[in-house]
Amino acid sequence: MQSGGNRTVGLTAADMRRLISEMLELRMRRDYARFASYVDPLVVVYCNAWREGIIGPDVWNGAPALSQLFRRTDEDYFPLEHEILDIMVDGDRAAVRWRGDWRRHATSKIYTIDAAHFLRWGPGGRVVEMHEFFDAHSLALPAAPDLSNFESLLTPLPSGLTREEMEQRARGLVCFEADGPDPARLREWCSPDIVCEFVGDRSRIPYAGRHKGLDTMLGIIQAICVDFEQWPLVVPEMIAEGARVAGRRQVAWRHRGTGRVGCSELADFVRFEDGLVVEFIEFRDTGTLMRIQD
Repeated sequence: MQSGGNRTVGLTAADMRRLISEMLELRMRRDYARFASYVDPLVVVYCNAWREGIIGPDVWNGAPALSQLFRRTDEDYFPLEHEILDIMVDGDRAAVRWRGDWRRHATSKIYTIDAAHFLRWGPGGRVVEMHEFFDAHSLALPAAPDLSNFESLLTPLPSGLTREEMEQRARGLVCFEADGPDPARLREWCSPDIVCEFVGDRSRIPYAGRHKGLDTMLGIIQAICVDFEQWPLVVPEMIAEGARVAGRRQVAWRHRGTGRVGCSELADFVRFEDGLVVEFIEFRDTGTLMRIQD
C-alpha cells in the first residue's frame, strides 16, 4: 500500500494545490491543449464509477488519449460551473474532491456530478498517474447538513490522533469480512453524530446522499449486506493531511439475489475531530453495483 509519497518533484504543497485548481479550471473551459501541458505525455488515467454517456476503456494511456476522453465526454455534455470541495496533498500525491454542473446537449438538462481525483506527480513536475471517480450528486437530507462550511475550513478542529492512528482507523473502517464492518468498532471510532455520504443517484441507489448519525450509518451498512457480499481486496493508496485521510480500495462483490459478481475500485474520504470520525464520504462505483444487481 502506498501511503503518501516523497516530495522529489520540485513542487510544494501550495504549488500542487494551485496546479489542481488550474487543471480543473482548464478542464471545465475545454482547454484541452493547455490541460495537456500539466500532465506527462505518458500519463495513465484510470476511470472509475458511473460515467453516463461514455463508452470506452477503463484505462487511458497518454496525454492524447486523455484529451480524446474529454472530447468524447463533451460531445454529450457541456461543462458549466464547478467548485472544489477539498484538496489533500501528501508528498508527491494529492486527492481532490470537487463538484461540477454539466448540460446534456440532447435534452438541455443540467446534471450535477460529484467527482474525486487521486493524482501523482513525476520528477518532471507533471502528473504521471490519475485515478478519477465520477457519480451523480444527491441532495442532502434535512437532517444531514454539509459540515464542510467556510468556518470549518478556516479553523478545523485537531484530529486528536497521530497520522499512523488515523490511517489505521481509516483502513479499519473499510477492510472487513464479507458480512461487513464490526459495529462495535464503528461505535468506538465514530462520533454518534457522524455525517456519512454515499455518492450516487438516489433513484438508482436508495441510500445515496448525505446522512447524519451513527445508527443511520449502521442501518445503511446492514442494508447493503442484505443485498451484497463484499470482500475487500487491497488498499493501494492512502493520503493523509491534517485531520483528513483519503484512500482508494478494491472490492469484490457478489449480489445475493442474482449471484452475479463484480470487482470495483472505491474512494473514501475520512475526517477526524478529537479522536473520532466525524465525516465519511464514499464513491462506490454504482455502475458496477447496478450491473450485477439487475
